Amino acid sequence: MSTSKSNFIQPYLFFNGRCDEAIEFYRKTLGAEVEMLMRYKDSPEPTPPGMLPPGFENKVMHSSLRIGSTVIMASDGCSTGKGKFEGFSLSLSLSCEAEVDRVFNALAEGGEVGMPVNKTFWSPRFGMVTDRFGVGWMVTMAPSAKPFVISRTFKASKDQVWKAWTEREQLMKWFSPKGFSMTTAKLDFRPGGTFLYALQSPDGKEMWGKFTYRVIDEPAKIVLVNSFSDANGGITRHPFSTTWPLEMLSTTTLTEEGGQTKVTIEWTPLNPTEDERKTFDAAHDGMIQGWTGTLDQLTEYLAKA
Repeated sequence: MSTSKSNFIQPYLFFNGRCDEAIEFYRKTLGAEVEMLMRYKDSPEPTPPGMLPPGFENKVMHSSLRIGSTVIMASDGCSTGKGKFEGFSLSLSLSCEAEVDRVFNALAEGGEVGMPVNKTFWSPRFGMVTDRFGVGWMVTMAPSAKPFVISRTFKASKDQVWKAWTEREQLMKWFSPKGFSMTTAKLDFRPGGTFLYALQSPDGKEMWGKFTYRVIDEPAKIVLVNSFSDANGGITRHPFSTTWPLEMLSTTTLTEEGGQTKVTIEWTPLNPTEDERKTFDAAHDGMIQGWTGTLDQLTEYLAKA
């Protein structure tokens, strides 16, 4: 007997009254995107009398969370007892050492470390932890893509360059590929905040993108997750490549050099599939061309400022 290719298994976690808290925790810690959420009070069919504990009407009946390329389903269930997640762990593969350490430490806060992060024979970084909700995690560093790195030195102060990189009005004047223009921008510049923007091509086509900020170390470093988007901020695929990484970890570093400012940008796919890693590795030349045009526009903008 063979199984259909349409068959698949998804984890379904029951948080016994703490689902909203868990969703918010995984959103901040793992970048989880809520694809669907229904509360008991919104059910198209009434819950049988006596099934729900008092006050459960506003609890989560069903939700769907996307973490990278994986979907996890979650609910409050119909019990107020303590959630028990025994006999299994969720395995989380990350693309760089810094992400393994960040995520592991976040999951361990309020939880319990089973095996500290360390080098093993199968991975440069691996650790086991049970989070504050009782969910077991195995956090590991997966084979990573070759990082893309590009630098440019600007004849401007560090403060000028920082503001050009972090203020909505200034970003709209230069941050786009050569020939494109930024027509819409919504900026919430803080850790956990987002930058949602629309670019218009020379032929009038529209393309959306989104940053989700993780680390802001003014005026030296910005770490964020970069992705294509829709107008509502939902993550989408590259409009011209189905195997381009869904999300990119981007680190921008500013350093002073003799009264000038050197900007270094590093991009790494975030939890890529093997096809996504290969696509990214093969695209470095094109990325140099694209970033060169964008940085040329920043050079021209700073010269006029």
